[in-house]
Amino acid sequence: MSTDNLNLPVIDLSELDNENTRADFYRKLRHMARDVGFFYLVGHGVDPAERDDLLQTAKRFFALPQDAKDKISMDNSPHFRGYTKLGNENTRNKADYREQLDIGEEVPSDVLPEEDPRFYLNLHGPNLWPAEVPELKEKALAYQDKMHSVAVKLLRAFVVALGLPEDSLDELINGVPRQLLKIVHYPANTGEDGEAQQQGCGPHKDSDFMALLWQDETGGLQVLTDDKGWVDAAPLKDSFIVNIGELLELTTNGYLIANVHQVVMKPGTNKARYSIPYFLSANLDVKEVPLLPLPAELQAQARGPTSDPLNPLFRDVGINAIKSRLRAHKNTTKKFYPEHYAEIEKRGTTRGRY
Repeated sequence: MSTDNLNLPVIDLSELDNENTRADFYRKLRHMARDVGFFYLVGHGVDPAERDDLLQTAKRFFALPQDAKDKISMDNSPHFRGYTKLGNENTRNKADYREQLDIGEEVPSDVLPEEDPRFYLNLHGPNLWPAEVPELKEKALAYQDKMHSVAVKLLRAFVVALGLPEDSLDELINGVPRQLLKIVHYPANTGEDGEAQQQGCGPHKDSDFMALLWQDETGGLQVLTDDKGWVDAAPLKDSFIVNIGELLELTTNGYLIANVHQVVMKPGTNKARYSIPYFLSANLDVKEVPLLPLPAELQAQARGPTSDPLNPLFRDVGINAIKSRLRAHKNTTKKFYPEHYAEIEKRGTTRGRY
């Protein structure tokens, strides 16, 4: 696809490695981050063949009978890992029409009771892997590791673009990396389930530093812009779509704003959609999101974190990280975190009580 037909700009990460293009790269990145919020990332160095191999392996999993997939249901994981079937994830209290695998950092973990002030540490833990597709584990973790390297490189570039030393946020990403890889299948919109099939994933912001999304050629991703409303983020071959998450909004005091986006499977979308988003977050041992000491010029333009009663922002890294999981996966929350489930059912969200 020609980039002339795209609603979002394109940035080439390889320009960061060339001293002749580096300064211009930082200038473009700062503009895109502040004024656009979403962009296509090319020149990232991730081998398309490795990504395609992971996708084909995941498709073999999604093609399994439902009872085989349910063996690794997220409903069995207090760490919010594993498989989510159609209709079992919610965005803004409405069911999403997709199935997916959630894969995080592969670490052992004890399970803390929900009354423990640090119960959000349960976000660490082992993944659930399908015995029927054993090769998925090795391929997914290898791909996740490559994506982590790209995301860290880009995060440090964001910081430099804001006029700060590149290690300014390293304290938040050192130690056990907080990351999430999702492999997502959106069925074709056959119309059999009515309007419910149109919400592939409802309007939302991501709670992390940033997301890097690969999507196939089907389309459906939309980005909310100030001037044009919802615009299509059309597929661009071998690129990632990058968007800013809530942690960058918090640490820049709203100089950068987390972006709202959704996936719409319009009626007549007769082809399934697959996507592989990767999310980089902060180490859960960091208690509070610090404010970056932005240059005075940028501080003057900071708008402060946004306020949304259904999506409150918490400076506490752990609470901000787990809130979206509690709301999105209500079956899992009901089983392992019943007090929070009751609160979400009553208020539509959870509050930062700790």
